[in-house]
Amino acid sequence: MTDHTLSIPSAALRSHHPPALTTNMTGRLFKFCTIKITGRVLDVIVLVLVIGGLSLSYSGLIRPRGAGFYCDDETIKFPYRGDTVSVVQLFLGSLLAPILFILPIELVKKWRKSREEAVRSYFLSAWRTSWSVWRAVLLGNLAVLVLTEISKSLISEARPHFWDTCQPNVTKEICDSGYIVEFNCTSDYSNRKILDAQKSFPSGHTSVSFFAAAFMMWYLDRAVQWRHSYFFKPCLQLVWACFAILCALTRITDRRHHWWDVLAGGTLGLSVAFMLVQAVSKNVRWGHDDSDSGGNDSTNQFKDSVSSNRVDFQLKSSNNPAPNNKRPSVRRLLSTSSAATTIAEDSEINI
Repeated sequence: MTDHTLSIPSAALRSHHPPALTTNMTGRLFKFCTIKITGRVLDVIVLVLVIGGLSLSYSGLIRPRGAGFYCDDETIKFPYRGDTVSVVQLFLGSLLAPILFILPIELVKKWRKSREEAVRSYFLSAWRTSWSVWRAVLLGNLAVLVLTEISKSLISEARPHFWDTCQPNVTKEICDSGYIVEFNCTSDYSNRKILDAQKSFPSGHTSVSFFAAAFMMWYLDRAVQWRHSYFFKPCLQLVWACFAILCALTRITDRRHHWWDVLAGGTLGLSVAFMLVQAVSKNVRWGHDDSDSGGNDSTNQFKDSVSSNRVDFQLKSSNNPAPNNKRPSVRRLLSTSSAATTIAEDSEINI
């Protein structure tokens, strides 16, 4: 009697018991989630500390080192006239306006790519790219603000309207002593504005606006690749250049900064933008190949038709050999491809 008992190898039996594998996968997943959550918590802590420090410095709770002055310095005796470009308008232009440029551009790029490569969700893909670029803008703005506020507090230079804002209680004898460091302000302005009048160098409006303009002009140069228009991309870049120049010049005309403050602020903003561009360009995939796919369809079809016609012509030439009663010419013998074909098909040639 034959034994029909099914024998299962021990290795197969062990493969159906995966508790160790499940435990390993669970441990890896837990480790991944822990690392990711820890990173996000650290990001939030750093962001809160940076924004909190900037708020304390801007509100006057972190006092500057203290500005000094000469009584006969006419560059600090202009009247206070306020800001043409306010702080709120500056941050709207440097933080909110970039995403209004980045997201539509990325949406158009992903939409044009989806027509050929069937991207499932081009909106989600565009948002991911836009978010990565906007995070770089946010990081750059924070870096510029931190460097600017540190410089303002350490250098502590008097603004052009310092005398009008502070109205120091100095006498003629004190003024004759030279550079004055110890004084008291007697004006009716708030303590924050009096302290702000001692933080002229460098210009924060200029540094932030120049960073945003330089970064966005670089982004537009990389992201917008439309060969059918010569002026579309330069006009978008010109908008950001005008924004930076407006912020810089109004700081001088409003008598809020000296010209060297504006020059230093512009240099600081451009330097941060240059360093950030070097880092971002290695991490962001721009996808230039899909930006012009919609505009080159006719050109590609023409090239394909030309190449197919060449192949058909070569096939017809090889299928129609020369008659046997004619010997090949010297010119055909000199051609490598035609000579090889003729030698293989002509029976009168003996090697």
